[in-house]
Amino acid sequence: MTTAPQRVPTVSPWRWVVCVLLMQATVINYMDRMALNQMAREIKVAFGLSNAQYGQLEGAFSLAFALGALGTGYVVDRVSVRWVYPLMVVGWSGAGIATGFAGSFGALLTCRFALGLFEAGNWPCGLRTTRAVLRPEERSFGNSLFQSGTALGALVTPMMVLVIVRRAEANGGPDTWRVPFRVIGCLGLVWVALWFLAVPKRLLATPGAASDGARGETRFRAIFRDPRFWVLFVAVIAINVTWHGYRSWLPLYLQEQRGYTREEMSAFTTAYYLVADVGSWTVGLATLVLCRRGMGVHTSRVLMFGGCAALALGTAAVPFLPGGWPLEFGLLAVAFGALGLFPTYFALSQELSAQHQGKVTGTLGAAAHLSLALIIPVEGWICDETKSYEWVLGGIGVGPLAALVLMVWLWPRGTETAG
Repeated sequence: MTTAPQRVPTVSPWRWVVCVLLMQATVINYMDRMALNQMAREIKVAFGLSNAQYGQLEGAFSLAFALGALGTGYVVDRVSVRWVYPLMVVGWSGAGIATGFAGSFGALLTCRFALGLFEAGNWPCGLRTTRAVLRPEERSFGNSLFQSGTALGALVTPMMVLVIVRRAEANGGPDTWRVPFRVIGCLGLVWVALWFLAVPKRLLATPGAASDGARGETRFRAIFRDPRFWVLFVAVIAINVTWHGYRSWLPLYLQEQRGYTREEMSAFTTAYYLVADVGSWTVGLATLVLCRRGMGVHTSRVLMFGGCAALALGTAAVPFLPGGWPLEFGLLAVAFGALGLFPTYFALSQELSAQHQGKVTGTLGAAAHLSLALIIPVEGWICDETKSYEWVLGGIGVGPLAALVLMVWLWPRGTETAG
């Protein structure tokens, strides 16, 4: 059953303030997540952990993230996102703060699981929010602001953690590794206050309201008969494997295989995430401009996705690039394309169902993170066996191109919306 397209009922300048708040939530989300990576060596020493035990912390987070994505997806389709979203932020902030007080490996593992469970809610809540407040042609840009918080969070966390630890050491306190978790966790509580102050109740559509481009299914299982879902299923795994593959292995590759010092690696990864953010913003803005100039919404999105997939495919050239500016230019091109894929994917996922937006986002997000939980250890095994990171980094950019082919081939005709 289909419903007639409708315009988003509320068009307000506040919608862009909401998008900025979503970006800030994503920044805090990544800061809470990456604090563990920044303090990994100190935590291993404090608790006497092996690498296998440290890997369990990451595994617990990934498993919890998949479960949290599914759970939040179901909840946010039934309860107003205006309340669910701050609840998720309070939950992950509390888990981050509690990490700073963990007294055993078991407590640390529990905190990490709780962090993943609540942090997963950021995406079902964020995408339901942008769908509610933005027109179809605006969603790619709104989603680009939202998603850009991942790179911004990765950008500011190392610097912030370093400042916090140095201040704690200057004050002579014990276990200074605990302090960043407590400080960063408190930032989420500030965000919750801003959310309620800045987001009027009337601005968010009620769960289940029909909107433009939605098919209006009354049962969620009807989504699985929609070929668009399976296109997005492939796309979400492909783009996450590319993005998180570089997040996981790029620092080690630069230091161990390309001879970068720690300072050189930090400087380049800062540039990497900055360019990734520019890619996300550029894709969203370019999609909006093309729509405003008369190109169809879906055509604009596919065009942007194709351009970013081509840049991501540049990973295949990484093993052959000489050191210095050729390598760095190639990696920055990959960064631009890898994060630039997300706004289009999010906008396409918002076309499946207004009624089940949360469940769609949660199901696809769970698929992506369960896949990562299986794929990243295999990537590590390949790196160990080949004594090189280049087999992994050279191959993980192929997936988005395959997703593009499926998008062009299987996405039903007649879904175009005027720009």
